[in-house]
Amino acid sequence: MIEGIENIRAIAWDFNGVLNIAGDGWRAALRAELGLDPEAFEQAVFKRNRRALQIGEDDILDRLEAFVAESGFEGNAEDILEVLFEQDNAPDRELLLMIAQLDRAGVAQVMATNCDARRARFLAVEGGWAERFDAIFASGELGVAKPDAGFFQRIEEAMKLAPEELLLIDDRERNIDAADTRGWQVWHYQSGGAMALAQALMPLLLRAED
Repeated sequence: MIEGIENIRAIAWDFNGVLNIAGDGWRAALRAELGLDPEAFEQAVFKRNRRALQIGEDDILDRLEAFVAESGFEGNAEDILEVLFEQDNAPDRELLLMIAQLDRAGVAQVMATNCDARRARFLAVEGGWAERFDAIFASGELGVAKPDAGFFQRIEEAMKLAPEELLLIDDRERNIDAADTRGWQVWHYQSGGAMALAQALMPLLLRAED
């Protein structure tokens, strides 16, 4: 049950761990398609100041180019980026149906994700998410990441909505706590929890039948 659900005018969906169920498929793809050691790759590219990537201080392409130069990989940075992005976008089909029904019900919906700007653009265009949502809010483009209060404030300002009119669906407890503290409605999503979420959102989903 979501208290105050009748006041919700917009839903902010997290991507990784909620909409995206790709898991670690990119690791196997790096090894199979490019011959790269995924553990060494992750250590070199992502483990060093990951937050700088998330908030747009570092460009992932720059890090990939540095990795190529240092590792002796015979391809180029764009090859790696393509595999990473394509293998890390596997939408949960049950949630896609729910998003479509909420859209018919007139509920505004946005993506609220911690990811770099290049990946955000890929998800929006090649991934097709811009067609499903009213907006995509990515930390790499905003310059601030969840659970920072500024991330949620930017969404409030862009949507012109009060905190209590917004619902965050996220799998990270720290993000849920931060949004709740700010006054948002929240739903802590658990893996495979589409049915439980549908039950919680039923008052909104039923509007599509009116």
